[in-house]
Amino acid sequence: MLYVMRVVALPIVCQAKRSRGVAALLLCAVAVAVGCARTGLNPGDLGDGELGAGDDASSAVGGGGGATHAGGTSAGGAPLERLPAAGMSPVGGTAPEPPPAVTAGSGAAPATDPPTCQPSPETCNGRDDDCNGAVDDLTPLKCSGGGFQFCVAGRLSECPRRCDVCVPGGVRVCENSFCSFWGEQECAADGQGFGNCREAVPPPECADVARKNKNSKELEQCCLDNGYCCLDEHDLDGDGDRREMLGECRDILCQ
Repeated sequence: MLYVMRVVALPIVCQAKRSRGVAALLLCAVAVAVGCARTGLNPGDLGDGELGAGDDASSAVGGGGGATHAGGTSAGGAPLERLPAAGMSPVGGTAPEPPPAVTAGSGAAPATDPPTCQPSPETCNGRDDDCNGAVDDLTPLKCSGGGFQFCVAGRLSECPRRCDVCVPGGVRVCENSFCSFWGEQECAADGQGFGNCREAVPPPECADVARKNKNSKELEQCCLDNGYCCLDEHDLDGDGDRREMLGECRDILCQ
C-alpha cells in the first residue's frame, strides 16, 4: 500500500514542482522585460551577470511568491541596485562628466591699461591734442580784413566777407551840430553798417571852415577837397541820396 501511494504521489509532486519552476521563469522574464523597458535596453542586450546583485529569478520571486521592487531587497535579503532613470547611462555604464568650468586663467585675455594721452600742440581737429581735458580750445584767429576765425566742430570758420556796406574798421567823415562840427564813423565788425558819429577834431585845413560855417555844405566840400571819405549829408552830387559816401572811399567801401 505504501509503495502504491509513493508511485501515485511522485508524479503529482514532480508535476507541481515543474509548474512552480515554469511560473518562476515566466515571472523572471516579465521582470527582465520591465527593467529593459525602463532602461531602454532590449532583453537580448543583457549578458550573463548584468542583472546585478539579487536580480536572478529567485530574487524576483520570493519564497512566498511575492515580487520585490527596484531599490528593495531580494528574498535572500541582498540589496537590489536601483534602476537608472530615463536619460541616464545604461546598466553597467558611467554617468557623463560635467563640462569643465571656464575660469580666468592663462587663456583669458590679459587686461590692458587705457592709452595715455601724448601732449602735442592744439589744432582745430576735434581732438584734445594738448591733453588738458578740453577739445579745440583755441584762441580765435584774427582775419586780415577784420573779424575772427573760430574753431567749430573741428574746422575753422571762414573770415567775415567784405560786406555790402563797408569794410570792418574803416572810417568815414561825418558832420554833427555841436562843438567842432566834425565827426567820424567806424564800420562795424560785421561790415553791415557804421556806428554813431563821434565828435572829432577837424584837420587844420578845415578848422576855420568848421568854426565859420558849422555843419554845412562848405564843410563837406572841404572834407572832399582834402582827400577824405565823406558822408554826403548835403547831397553835393545832387542825386538825392544823402546816405552815400563821396571822396576817397576805396579802402572803406566793399569792392
